[in-house]
Amino acid sequence: MITRQIFKQQIMVRRDVADGGDINRLLAAAVVSKSFCALLLSDPVRAIEQGYAGEQFSLSEEEFALILSAQCDSLQEFARRICEMISPAVTVQASYSTSVDTKVPAL
Repeated sequence: MITRQIFKQQIMVRRDVADGGDINRLLAAAVVSKSFCALLLSDPVRAIEQGYAGEQFSLSEEEFALILSAQCDSLQEFARRICEMISPAVTVQASYSTSVDTKVPAL
């Protein structure tokens, strides 16, 4: 019978791109507006500069470059590429220490 187990795990998460809040807003604007979506897909620089419904997008240089590099013909493909590129680089360093006390019946 196992009476005690101890597990220790350390996880480090690193993101190269900011939190993506304005990228999410940009994608949301493209979802609700066909004209903004068409502009984003055809001329992302102009779409970002113009903003949407009076709102501006404050993108970092990395986010701006990310948007420009994700050239696609559909919003679905555009969003998929963006998500793939902004997924955090996760490094998992796991160390397990296990202490198991067992009781063995006498024969």
